[in-house]
Amino acid sequence: MRLLVDAHVLDGKYQGTRTYIEGIYRNMVRHEDIEFYFAAVDTDNLERTFGTASNIHYVKLKSRSKLERLAVEFPLIIRKHGIDCAHFQYISPLVKTCKEIVTIHDLLFLDYPEYFPWMYRVKNKFLFRRSARRADLLLTVSPFSRDEIVRHFGIPEGAIKITPNGVTLPASGMVLPDVKNKFGLDRFIMTVSRIEPRKNQQLLLQAWVELKLYDQGIKLVFVGAKDMGNKAFSGYYGSLPRTVKDNVVMVAASYPELMALYKTADLFVFPSLAEGFGIPPLEAAAMGCPVLCSNQTAMADFDFFGECLFHPCNIEELKAKMVAVLNGTLSSRKAFNDKYDWVLIADNFYNMLEHSILSTPTRKRPKLTYCDSRLQ
Repeated sequence: MRLLVDAHVLDGKYQGTRTYIEGIYRNMVRHEDIEFYFAAVDTDNLERTFGTASNIHYVKLKSRSKLERLAVEFPLIIRKHGIDCAHFQYISPLVKTCKEIVTIHDLLFLDYPEYFPWMYRVKNKFLFRRSARRADLLLTVSPFSRDEIVRHFGIPEGAIKITPNGVTLPASGMVLPDVKNKFGLDRFIMTVSRIEPRKNQQLLLQAWVELKLYDQGIKLVFVGAKDMGNKAFSGYYGSLPRTVKDNVVMVAASYPELMALYKTADLFVFPSLAEGFGIPPLEAAAMGCPVLCSNQTAMADFDFFGECLFHPCNIEELKAKMVAVLNGTLSSRKAFNDKYDWVLIADNFYNMLEHSILSTPTRKRPKLTYCDSRLQ
């Protein structure tokens, strides 16, 4: 089988969809009965990510435009390379030219419209539903997101398969950088996410300020880029005295730096209001960092955190649990199990492919030689 993977997300910033594609397919390419075709603008980055093998091929996209990619480039690529099946995130091409796998990671914009622009909501409700309904294999990352797809799109629960996100740990022998020295840290609390309203970073900032942890030499580290902006966070942060702000550190960390931050932090807090999954608290726990995690939406599935779950609108609960963890009177349970292991996730995905795609014949398509020159 020839499987095309829309890997354009690897051309951009780190986010959940990128982690998902990297995690699954790094562990899928060992299946030699599948010819993998990864498509993105930066094919050098693809090769660094997935390596070289006789069954791995890289296809360079000409444009970063979503419309051109879905309306023109992918149909041409599918025809040229005789692709049997293609895997897309959220939105599949305008015209269906092969079997399709579609992963809908979440539908948060339908349940929390206040966090998303109007045009984004209108456009993606139509496109996501169209893509989900015509998929030959429909995937999502959590029971919460599956239930939302059932509720909003009317798709039977049994037609939706779950391929959760996993945790990628540093390779054995990897030397982690000295992040404490680089970022001027000693004791610190950290969180990881884009700076946007749904991520609720202001709750953590306010709890840290009200507890006056800066007076105890405990800094607060935010790892992540500004995305949609967070007026509540920016306004509260802007009102703080300079002596307090000097103890708030905002960084854009590389993967080794992120792992080192997890490993050396006194506490990781994830106060998000809504997630389709929620990778950072699992990463932190897997690196041995104490974790406090929101108990809403998909994160309610992380029941292994026990009493270290909290309601993201209850600042008093968060403050009490921060103090308890820092004082050593509260700790999370074992917070990593096999279902978040990428090898197992990839194996389960391969079994889904065998059942839904490989077991049914695919109509052969002639190559369109007149468009080959556009795809060299």
